Amino acid sequence: MNKLIIIFTFGLSVYAYGQKENTIEYFTDSDISDTRFSIAGIYAPSFSSRRLALYEPQIDGNEIYTLNSNVASGVLSHRYGIISYYELTAIFHLGIGFVTDQGGFITNGFEVFNQNAAVQPSSIGSYAARTDIYAINIPLQMIFHTQMTESWALQVIPSYDLIFYQKIYRNWIGEDAPIQGVDFQDDDVAGVLGTMYQRGSTTKYHKGTNGTIGFALGNEFTIIDNLVFIARGEFRLAALPINKLDVGLSEVPYSIGGAFGFRYYL
Repeated sequence: MNKLIIIFTFGLSVYAYGQKENTIEYFTDSDISDTRFSIAGIYAPSFSSRRLALYEPQIDGNEIYTLNSNVASGVLSHRYGIISYYELTAIFHLGIGFVTDQGGFITNGFEVFNQNAAVQPSSIGSYAARTDIYAINIPLQMIFHTQMTESWALQVIPSYDLIFYQKIYRNWIGEDAPIQGVDFQDDDVAGVLGTMYQRGSTTKYHKGTNGTIGFALGNEFTIIDNLVFIARGEFRLAALPINKLDVGLSEVPYSIGGAFGFRYYL
């Protein structure tokens, strides 16, 4: 019996000696980040165009233009700005930001009438007009965030942007475009040509505000601790037409593109 006690005691000693002690690490409050805030800078190039929600050609004999084609061409647009986020949970983030936006589209098939002709209507040709839109956006975003690996996260982002137009301007394009004062007595038909809206002026062919419904799918890639690279594809559609007093036109802008930038977790 004594031999068994000695053997058992020796075995416990060997086992205890073979165990490696875990290193205990101590942290101060300054080493632990418990904030749920982050901030991102983004640049978003896109292809923008418009859909025609409504067109009613004027046929009363006083036409200045009529639309022969519903086709619109796109232009290169871009947005850039900053967005701040708050993490309600690890998988659900809310964001609000400040973004500048420059977009537009080309409307094809404007048939123009000579207002100086003795007999009306008298067509002088069919032309294209480019519309340029300048705005400030306040994006409201929801991010559904899924961490796939330590360095890669998948994100689904529905959004709604508050749009504050700064200027909407439309002008003829092309070398053979009609000339104001030559082919027209005037071409300042409400919203058809020239400045359609300009903040701070009396030109109010649009109420100046709009909304944009957006959807994006993308990724975050970790670069270093707390800093990630953002890459997303997105689609955006205006909630309302840009035209307020256009004769017969109701044009709704949309865009397809991407968003790139960096996000820093505070």
